[in-house]
Amino acid sequence: MVLGAHWLVAQNQIQGMVVDENEEPIGFCHVHNLTLELGKVSDMQGKFVVLANQGDSIRFSYVGYKPATIAVNNSHVVHYIKITLPRDSVLLPSITIYADKYFKVPLKPQMDPLIIPGVSVVDPPEPVKAGDIGFGASGVGGVPVPGAVIYGPITYFSRDEREKRKAADAYEETRETISYQKFMANDTVRIHLSRRFNLDSAQYTQVIYRLHENFPGIQKAYMKNEIWHWLLSYFEQNSPIIKRNMMMRSSNE
Repeated sequence: MVLGAHWLVAQNQIQGMVVDENEEPIGFCHVHNLTLELGKVSDMQGKFVVLANQGDSIRFSYVGYKPATIAVNNSHVVHYIKITLPRDSVLLPSITIYADKYFKVPLKPQMDPLIIPGVSVVDPPEPVKAGDIGFGASGVGGVPVPGAVIYGPITYFSRDEREKRKAADAYEETRETISYQKFMANDTVRIHLSRRFNLDSAQYTQVIYRLHENFPGIQKAYMKNEIWHWLLSYFEQNSPIIKRNMMMRSSNE
């Protein structure tokens, strides 16, 4: 009992804010006390509060930024601290286009997949380089004649080659987000969040849509507990707002 009481007294609340290099707050940043294995998420203004003892290691991470780790000392305990995360130049910006803005992550697809000629591919094509030789056939008087072409700069910028490169980019985007898509496609996640925050199907879908619209970077997260902390924090803050807005809309109609 004495040891337990000492452990509780030794813990402190570390408070602060997470910002980027432009001093802009980073909302929903993952704050993880590695020593005590406690996870928190900063609010929309980048502010956080986490329990820690002196000497604990606290890691700050957010998709698109380089993580930072600090060792808690007496200064962190008595002062409000500011953590700056630099941008990660490895993660390049990208755009994902969806047919229906309300269903960015398919939960239970009940229809055949949409096939877009020139875009939908199974495997990315090999990039075309100047000097490559392509074989085909051309028609002369209605009679096909075997032929070959040497690819050069003009061919590289042709419409067909541009479409192939678009398909390769779409394939790479899917690889970056596959962990998040698999996590969100799990019915257990949807059921747990809906019950915990008392949401019907339409309200749940609206919260997910708002999350993706405001924080698209979450779709590139690959650690399950990081994704889960994001979801819990965002649902807790936004579920009441979504329910209130939808109820007002229904009453006006």
